[in-house]
Amino acid sequence: MNEAELRSLVRTAVARHLGHAPPAMPAVAHVAPAPLTLLSSHAVYAGLVNVTDDCLIEPALKCDHCGYCKSHGH
Repeated sequence: MNEAELRSLVRTAVARHLGHAPPAMPAVAHVAPAPLTLLSSHAVYAGLVNVTDDCLIEPALKCDHCGYCKSHGH
């Protein structure tokens, strides 16, 4: 799903919630996605769990759940 499709879904959902007809959206050209290359720097460690509100990288800060501590440095 690309950004234009996501925006269309959000607009439709908001219009439906407000009881309005969804706005007409221009046709979006679909482009085949590039093949994915899996890199170790994009891996996320699922076993790491932060049990406090403190950041694992900088304990003086509060965790904002950015996921950096669960990644391989990317």
